[in-house]
Amino acid sequence: MRQRLVFLALLGLAVLSCLPVMAQGAGETNAYAETFASLAAIVAAVPVVTEMLKGFFPKLPPIAVQILSWTVGAALCMFGWWQELGFLAGQQWYIALLYGLGSGLCANGIADTGLVDWLIGLFKSKKK
Repeated sequence: MRQRLVFLALLGLAVLSCLPVMAQGAGETNAYAETFASLAAIVAAVPVVTEMLKGFFPKLPPIAVQILSWTVGAALCMFGWWQELGFLAGQQWYIALLYGLGSGLCANGIADTGLVDWLIGLFKSKKK
């Protein structure tokens, strides 16, 4: 019984100490736009969305999960390009699609973000 009371007291103290930190983010709007700040942020978002979608299809084989991850990456980047969010604003549609496929590859551990950036840099037109 005493251990439970100590646990509850520590839990209450932890919640009370976190309230000022949680209150700092209360005024934020459009937080999803931060996902499109960089390729690394999209790579971090791909597994989250993929896992949510996997919940609808519990018996997917591993190759289907990888293909779903690539599709999610492409869909996220095309959405960001369409809404002109973050680093995708002002890009050509095929560059955004390449970023999407690259983010899916990075999320699966097949490629690295530096490699994807370098490869896409080969296709980008040089601005004068």
